Amino acid sequence: MCFRRILALSLLVFSAPALADTFDINMNDTSVQLQYGASMGHDTLGRSELHLGYLYANDKNSFLDLGFRVKDELGSNAPGVTVGFGLKGLYANAKNYDASAMAIGGLLRYAPFSDTRFGIGGLVYLSPNIVTFGDADRFIETGVKVDYEIIPQAVVYVGYRKIEFKLKPGPYAILNEGANIGLTMSF
Repeated sequence: MCFRRILALSLLVFSAPALADTFDINMNDTSVQLQYGASMGHDTLGRSELHLGYLYANDKNSFLDLGFRVKDELGSNAPGVTVGFGLKGLYANAKNYDASAMAIGGLLRYAPFSDTRFGIGGLVYLSPNIVTFGDADRFIETGVKVDYEIIPQAVVYVGYRKIEFKLKPGPYAILNEGANIGLTMSF
C-alpha cells in the first residue's frame, strides 16, 4: 500500500511541466524503477544534469539515489558516441541491511547507424570501502540497454541491470538483477 502511495505521489510531482526534463520508468516482474533527470544547462563543455531515482523490488529491497552528471556527444571524432561521468549519493535497504554510499561512474551510448534513433548503451557506478557506509563495504551498479526513439520525446528500451552491495558480515547482497523494459519521456 505504501508503494502505491509513493508511486502516485511521484507521478504527480514528476509530471509537472515546469519541473521535468526527462522521466524514466522501467520494470520487470519483480521491480520498478522511477528516474527523473533535470537539465542544469548546456555549454561548450557539455550538458549538466541533476538525477533522482528510486527503485522498489517486491522482496522489499529499495534503492534511492541523487546525483549530478555531465555528458555530451564526442562529435566528428567519434560520430554517434555519447559519454558521461557523474557522482551520486545513494541509500539502499537490501535483505534487512541498510547501506549508503558515494559512487562515481560513467555512461556510454553508441548509435551505430547514421539514423541516431537506435542506440546501445551502458553504465557503471562504483563505490569503494572508504565512501560506503552502514552495513556495506562496497557498491557496484552496472547496466546495459538497447533503445529506440519512437518520437523525439519518447524512447523505449530493453535493458539489463545489476545493483549490489558487498556486505560487511558476508558476501555480496544483490539488491536488483535482471532484464527490464522501459520508457523515457522528455518534456
